[in-house]
Amino acid sequence: MNVRDAIGSTVLVLLICAPSPAAFADDAVSRSPWGDRAVLRAGQVVQGDYFAFGPHVQISGIVNGDLYAAGGDVMIDGVVNGDVIVAGAKVILSGTVAQDARVIGAQVTVSGTIGRNATLAGVDLHLTETAKVRENLIAGGGHVQLEGPIGRDARVGAWRATLSNEIERDLIVAAESVRLTSKASVGGRLRYWGDAAPSIDEEATVRGPITRRPLPEGWSVERARQGIIGARVLAAVVGFLSTLILGLILLRVYPVFSHRVTTTIRDRPGASLGVGTAVLLVTPIAAASLVVTLLALPVGVVLLAMYGVTVYLARIYTMMYIGQRLLRHRDESSSLAKPFMVGLVVYSLLSLVPVVGGLVTLGAVLFGLGALLITKKDLIVGLREQQQV
Repeated sequence: MNVRDAIGSTVLVLLICAPSPAAFADDAVSRSPWGDRAVLRAGQVVQGDYFAFGPHVQISGIVNGDLYAAGGDVMIDGVVNGDVIVAGAKVILSGTVAQDARVIGAQVTVSGTIGRNATLAGVDLHLTETAKVRENLIAGGGHVQLEGPIGRDARVGAWRATLSNEIERDLIVAAESVRLTSKASVGGRLRYWGDAAPSIDEEATVRGPITRRPLPEGWSVERARQGIIGARVLAAVVGFLSTLILGLILLRVYPVFSHRVTTTIRDRPGASLGVGTAVLLVTPIAAASLVVTLLALPVGVVLLAMYGVTVYLARIYTMMYIGQRLLRHRDESSSLAKPFMVGLVVYSLLSLVPVVGGLVTLGAVLFGLGALLITKKDLIVGLREQQQV
């Protein structure tokens, strides 16, 4: 490839990838505040789903729908008459959630009521005495401390797990260290994975049988102590949180465009895969050709930066599409937030599987990248025909 061909390819990619305010303009929708603080004050009522993002998020009002929140500090002390999906560095949930709660963060504290199931993950996870989960609990983290009652089953995976609560049915736990204090009560059986048996106080109650399960083949406590497993978990959590926040920002700023990209994946999968593959392979070559040329060096550097950002974001649109398919979600007027969350969880789980994870990641990038560029090009062509650009 000569310099002229490289410049031509570069111009084409830049035209497709460059932001266009007119092309991205979306219909006005009701959105949560954006700034240093995103606050739903006590007494305020929201009809429908509510989105809140920012360094500091506080939900003290009533949400008659689902709540999606992400930020540095997230505090929920209001009422959510739907599901709660939250990600943050520090999350405090002291209010009432009528349906399911899914929370992930570095430090997670739950002291409120969850009407159905709870899925909680955090480096330091605490379910206080005032907390109540009416159905099932799934909890994972470095140190998991449970004090509030669980209405059905509890499944816990942690480095250290301390249980001082009442679990109506079965407890399944995998941890290096497990302790049931004198306040612990398990109404069914206790199954555990670990080298050491759980430490069970004399006054603790386990009504069913206690069963030890063998550790997975190849699992090593010593390797975990060396930090390998912890590093992987941390990387996965950071990747999950960053993708979650970026995806929700995209949906907030460009909801209509996001719908169009997922529609392109659905209606033109072959074209999306082909364009994505071509751009993924050709762009680095074109950029490298420009970087070695002194005159075009700045263009090559800019192209590489835009290429990296676009490839990273492309996966998000594929996640949205996966969620749409799983939820059978085809209404283009409704929010993609829930399909995106479902797709993100499925993608994150599959990406942890050896070999399969690499293929899933590559496929997500190729389909998302191709659909993104095709949609962008179609919008530019349409605007040109209307003589708006």
